[in-house]
Amino acid sequence: MNENNNHTAKDALDVAQRVGELVGVVAMLLLLAFFIYHQTTDTGFFTSKFGTFEQFLLYGPLLLSFPAPIIRALTGHRNPARPIEAFNSLFLALAAVWYLKGFPFNFEHLADPLPDSIKFVLSWVNNDIGKIPLVLQAIFGPIIAVVLGLQYVVFRLKAATQLPQT
Repeated sequence: MNENNNHTAKDALDVAQRVGELVGVVAMLLLLAFFIYHQTTDTGFFTSKFGTFEQFLLYGPLLLSFPAPIIRALTGHRNPARPIEAFNSLFLALAAVWYLKGFPFNFEHLADPLPDSIKFVLSWVNNDIGKIPLVLQAIFGPIIAVVLGLQYVVFRLKAATQLPQT
């Protein structure tokens, strides 16, 4: 297998990976529902600082998390979804920086929507621990976006130079 064919093969998803992408969509739907529940039942997780812009910064990236795995599942390839993933990674980094600046959450209430029998899964998360993923996203989000952008461009360039098979 030459380098171009190997590069193309790394982009392709098998059936199990395509199904896994759809499982990821279901997981993101559950996460979206979890946050919507917090907001609509006023559990106390969102503080008074959680205004319209903060809602946009939470729900925007969550909603933008759906197209990439759906595209990968439908096309069977990674590269077409990379620009959306890169944009969403930057969106998440912006949201993380904003949230760290004026923290609109109370993680003491994170486990409130869960049944009592499984609240222990999230009950240990406090505000300090809740900030860790935000710090990581603020640092690594832009790096991930650049890497995804470069992967997209490199793949396109290699695909354009690939000789047709005879």
